[in-house]
This record gives sequence, structure tokens and C-alpha cells, in this order.
Amino acid sequence: MECKYICPILTSIDKQGNVLYEDMHKLYDNLIEAGIDGVLSGGSAGEFYAFTYDEVKALILDAIKYINHRGIVLAGTGRMAKSETISLSNIALEAGADAAIIVGPYYSACSQTDIFNYYDSVLTQIHGNVFIYNFADRTGYDISSDTILRLLATHKNLVGVKDTHPVLRHTQKYIIDIKSKYPNFAIFTGYDNNCIPSVISGGNGCIGAISNVYPKLCHEIATALRQEDLGQIKNLQHQIDKYMSFYEIYPTFNPIMKWALKEMHKPIQEYCKEPLSALPDKIKEKLSPAADILWRK
Repeated sequence: MECKYICPILTSIDKQGNVLYEDMHKLYDNLIEAGIDGVLSGGSAGEFYAFTYDEVKALILDAIKYINHRGIVLAGTGRMAKSETISLSNIALEAGADAAIIVGPYYSACSQTDIFNYYDSVLTQIHGNVFIYNFADRTGYDISSDTILRLLATHKNLVGVKDTHPVLRHTQKYIIDIKSKYPNFAIFTGYDNNCIPSVISGGNGCIGAISNVYPKLCHEIATALRQEDLGQIKNLQHQIDKYMSFYEIYPTFNPIMKWALKEMHKPIQEYCKEPLSALPDKIKEKLSPAADILWRK
């Protein structure tokens, strides 16, 4: 089976919100050395929504330059202003990103017609490969298979989708509806526990944040799927199921994972971009039993 595991990388920043590029370079190296297939720079895990256009552009361009084809680089280029999405996508692709990945406009209650018109417009103006990022819990709407199929009928540069939907059946429906007509279209789940079953169903892998904390485990999942090692697949599914608590013990996972990595002596600071913040000591104390299970061993 085909499977790739891509890390939507966290962003290490200082107290003032400035990106710490030396930390980022070490994090890229750690992921690549662990066998992760690539990174998503400027994704939800990286708090893209809280950075200015210029800050995200600098972060993405640095990732492309530093990784230097040692792994896949997806550029998270979705902005509220369509013109910025188009501009940032073309800049990233020209610099060498493997694809831009675009979350649709959030806050608006878009209809399927609105969604089609938005992506139809940006795909026409972007000169390279594009992934759609479907994340209904954050955008307020779900992108249907029919809408993606309509876009695929006229846009050859639409090459895949990241489906951050907790229900496996949603991703499976994408696989059934779309791959029957476009078998090379890449379908990635955004939830780590859905990687194995979605790949078995015909998907292409995972763009999941647990790979920030346990990149070796996530690489092992991809390897076991490629080798179709059923015993190992079963064992790894049980492990990843346990680690899904990273998404559940606090309203947002970013500060939890930064705290974990800091305690694991990885090159990252715990600061987050507003409106998120690092965890205060009283919250850490409350969450200590969960930390004992998730990373203190």
C-alpha cells in the first residue's frame, strides 16, 4: 500500500512572537532523520492564522530553502484575502514547494456554490500543484465530494485534499467518490488515528500533528502499511489511539504539544501566538496525570 506521513509542524517562537529559525531547522532535521516524508509549513499546528502575510511567507520560504528537497514541503497558503492566497501560493511554488495547501475562507457560512467559486478562481490563478484543506470544525462548512469533482473536471493542478474530519467514513467517502474517477488524486487524513484505516481503504496517508511529538512512530506506521505487515499495523494502531489524547485534554493541542516537546528536551519554546498562550503552571499541574501517560515514561 502507498502511504506518506507528513508533519504539520509546530512553530517555535519567542515571547514577542518572533519565529526562532534555529529551533525550526533543528525540528526539520529531527523529523527527516526520523523518517517523516515531509512537512506542512504554515498549517494549523503552526498557528498560521495568527501570523501576518509577511511572517508566514518568511516561514514557508525558510522551510523550502532549509529542507532543500530532503523531504516534501507543503505550503499552507490559505488567507482570508483571496489575493493574498494566490500571491503566497505562487511565491511558495516558485521557490520550490511541492504544493500549496489551501484552507477555504473561514468565518463565512459558505454554500457549496461559494466554495466552488472560490477554489475555481484561485486554482485558475495559481501556477502549480494545490491541495484543498477541508476542516469544517474551523471553517464552518464541509467541502463535498461533488464540489471537488467539479473542480477536478477543469483544474489539473488540483492534486489532493487534506481531510481533517474525525469521522473515518467522511474520508472514505472522498476515496470512493473521487478516486474511482481520478485514481492519482491524493487523499490524506488529518487525524493520526485514521491513517491506517484510511490507507487500507485506498487513501494516501496522513498529515497529522502527533508526528511532531512521535515522528519515529508515525514513520513506522507508514512503513508497516507499505510492507502490509498486519501484525505491526495492529500494534501501531493501538499506540496511536492512545496518543490521540493530545487532541482531547485541552481545548487546543498546540500548547500541549509544545509543552511535551520542551519536557522531552526538543528544540522548541512553549510560547504561542495570540490568542493562544503557553500553559500556566496551574493547568500543567492539573494535566500532569495525562502528561505521565502521553510522554513521561
